[in-house]
Amino acid sequence: MKIFLLTLSIFSAVHSTSFDYKHKHSWDKAYRLDLDSLYAISQDLLKNDEVFKSIKHLNDIIDNTNDKNLKLNCYYDLAQIYLSRSNDYEKSIRYFNLILNHKFNFGSNKNSKLKKHDDLNEKSLFMIGYIYHNHTGNLSLAKKFYEKFLDYHPNSDLISSVQYEIDVINNMINEYENKK
Repeated sequence: MKIFLLTLSIFSAVHSTSFDYKHKHSWDKAYRLDLDSLYAISQDLLKNDEVFKSIKHLNDIIDNTNDKNLKLNCYYDLAQIYLSRSNDYEKSIRYFNLILNHKFNFGSNKNSKLKKHDDLNEKSLFMIGYIYHNHTGNLSLAKKFYEKFLDYHPNSDLISSVQYEIDVINNMINEYENKK
């Protein structure tokens, strides 16, 4: 019941017009918003447990920016919110996949506090495997994503964690097959 109420609250907050950023700020050239600052505000809101407002800010940024790195950082944050704050694993995986579907590299401002595309891609691939293994119990998909991770990120700091997860999955599969 709690998950349903939280999901309903998130849906209401995202689709609410009471906090409609577009009406409070002009997105035209005469008034240029610093979207990095808006992103920082979304982070502060999340730290203060104002999840719905943070989601609204992140979605407003996605809708109004051409900065691909900023947009991917927003996707990543939304994926993390839906994973950890509402247990909406499907939506979390969808946002992580949006990051993985961007196969190109692009430059980013060196002074930016945003995560780089390669880091987002690496963490997203890991997190999808993690969700499938530890939250949905889909071992075959978890293993598939973990194996992709090993192929695409062989020098990652997460290699030992990925290998551990694969070993656990293989042991679970072997135990299941031995019980047949």
